[in-house]
Amino acid sequence: MAPRSVWKGYLKLSLVNCAVALYPAVTEAKSVHFHRINRQTGNRLRIHLFDEGTGQEVEKEDQAKGFEISKGEMVEVEEEELDQVRLEATHIMEVNRFVDRGEVDPLYFDRPYYLAPDDKPSEEAFLVIREAMARRKLAALSTVVMHQREHIVLLEPRGEGIMATVLRWPYEVRSDADAFADIPKKPTIDQELLEVADALVERKMGAFDPSEFHDRYEEALTAMLEAKKAGRKPAKAPKAPASTKPAGILDALRKSLQQEERPAERRAAKPKAEPKRRTAKPQAGPARRAAATRR
Repeated sequence: MAPRSVWKGYLKLSLVNCAVALYPAVTEAKSVHFHRINRQTGNRLRIHLFDEGTGQEVEKEDQAKGFEISKGEMVEVEEEELDQVRLEATHIMEVNRFVDRGEVDPLYFDRPYYLAPDDKPSEEAFLVIREAMARRKLAALSTVVMHQREHIVLLEPRGEGIMATVLRWPYEVRSDADAFADIPKKPTIDQELLEVADALVERKMGAFDPSEFHDRYEEALTAMLEAKKAGRKPAKAPKAPASTKPAGILDALRKSLQQEERPAERRAAKPKAEPKRRTAKPQAGPARRAAATRR
């Protein structure tokens, strides 16, 4: 069963339109969440809003949106006024351009969604747009208005539908110049170091399989909570390793290479899946056997 849609509207390619719905592709429902509590009583805390001038609590019906036009001076904005400035594109996701997926810098990726037809009559137009992208191995750039904000979205075929990835705006992405300022632009690295490092990289090559990874922090967090619930003392966190000194890098690489399994050894160590049991099929008639022979 698909999750509840977060947006409904129309996917538009020139004069072709189809009703679509946007569904969350990720969830945080299984993550551990904490509440703020009173240390003295153990009761949950609730947030109340107070007028910073009078110190009085403000009831929900008296709360409104405001924009600070100067220090301490607010202008009130009504929901009806926000509705008036909403773009025509509020319910339209129009394809502006087709691009090579590889040209999109992953730094701009924000949050993925699934895009699917919202009704039966829209299926064919949706499939035509999706198939046009799939045949040329292209993605599409569009925009969508959600939660009173406009977002850039990257559309690309995925399975029977389309994946829509919300992209960050250029003003939200910081330059890497400051973060990398102290790193040498043309470093001189010993050839032997590079050769051993290259061999280690080759030894650790493999396919992308996210199921091989486990959220160890979440598991440790759950174990700690279970220990506290049972009245036991939580286990101490292991100490972080020290940085490898320049003089010890080559030795550390060689030891890493020795203890790392070869790709062939890793594959051999994996248990083989049990062969599927075949069920007896009814004997085919003469016509069906003849057709099978021709194939």
